[in-house]
Amino acid sequence: PAPSSCRHCHCHAAAAIDRSCKSYLANSLFIFGEFGGNDYNAMLFGNYNTDQASTYAPQIVDTIGAGVEKLVAMGAVDVVVPGVLPIGCFPIYLTIYGTSSAADYDALGCLKKFNDLSTYHNSLLQAKVSALQAKYKSARIMYADFYAGVYDMVRSPSKYGFSSVFEACCGSGGGKYNYANSARCGMSGASACASPASHLSWDGIHLTEAAYKQITDGWLNGAYCHPGITH
Repeated sequence: PAPSSCRHCHCHAAAAIDRSCKSYLANSLFIFGEFGGNDYNAMLFGNYNTDQASTYAPQIVDTIGAGVEKLVAMGAVDVVVPGVLPIGCFPIYLTIYGTSSAADYDALGCLKKFNDLSTYHNSLLQAKVSALQAKYKSARIMYADFYAGVYDMVRSPSKYGFSSVFEACCGSGGGKYNYANSARCGMSGASACASPASHLSWDGIHLTEAAYKQITDGWLNGAYCHPGITH
């Protein structure tokens, strides 16, 4: 065994590192996620229907909450917890799960049942974040509303400088969505549009840099983050 003086020094060094780490974390901004989206993607593209996928939402949200608590326990103070996006408005879902029934679509042209899954997840997550805010008064735990920000871009694209919200910039197949699983962005047969900044969707499932810039602004100033990051 090490001499007691060595053990004493080791403990002091470990404590100093721990204090330094906590100080570093306390002065950092954490974007915790977005988590959940890929869980639902895996299920929905793996032959689960939206009702089946929704049964996992409480477990997914509880796991996110537990992760936030671990981060706060390590010393984090500013934690942004984003919800999931309106996947029913995404070209990949609109192409693969499109139907001939107008009743399956909302007024903007998005698939309702997929957006309902997102809003269900987000309602659970908002309740979880509210509980964490009440529990950890010394931390700033913020809910970032990915859904509302993106849905508003679909509703009012010109307000954000977009001329296309349903057409993937990088893809193949043309038509309303320009998405084909057999020739996705990066695959043979796919190509990118000339002006990505005018599109909401980059490749059918991810957004363009221009869209993420709008989302970032909304999170910083508080329009789509509660409370706003810079408030």
